[in-house]
Amino acid sequence: MCEYIWKSSKYKLLKGRWGIAVWLEAGYKIVSGIEAGNGYIQLTDNIFFHSHSMLSYPESQKLTEEELVYFCNGLRLVSKYLGEWVGDGSCLVIALKSIHFSDCYLQIEGFTASAIQWASETFGFPMPDIKTYFDRKKSNYGGYVFDFSSV
Repeated sequence: MCEYIWKSSKYKLLKGRWGIAVWLEAGYKIVSGIEAGNGYIQLTDNIFFHSHSMLSYPESQKLTEEELVYFCNGLRLVSKYLGEWVGDGSCLVIALKSIHFSDCYLQIEGFTASAIQWASETFGFPMPDIKTYFDRKKSNYGGYVFDFSSV
């Protein structure tokens, strides 16, 4: 397999005064081998994220380095499910083609949750339970608390 298989996903969370929404399109492909570097971030021994595949603005917003780390952490959290797709001697490459979100209504953990949701929809495993609640005291506007411990 040499072409990416693309899938869109919409992550939404609304439990307080404001909500989080992340729309993304990401894809995957199976390759015979790969080395980290040249835009490839190694997530596990045989799962990589290709960071140079995003469309430019306005087709996609740009992620900061920190936002990208949170997105990749979501994929790492569900890597046990993703690893089932990879045969011996093969690697799974995941790429983010486009992402859209409101800078005003976002917490960085939303990137982790959106990556987990995309992976569950794409690879067909049940969406893990991400415990969230809205803490009105977190800031002047309140904020979400995410618990990824059961993922």
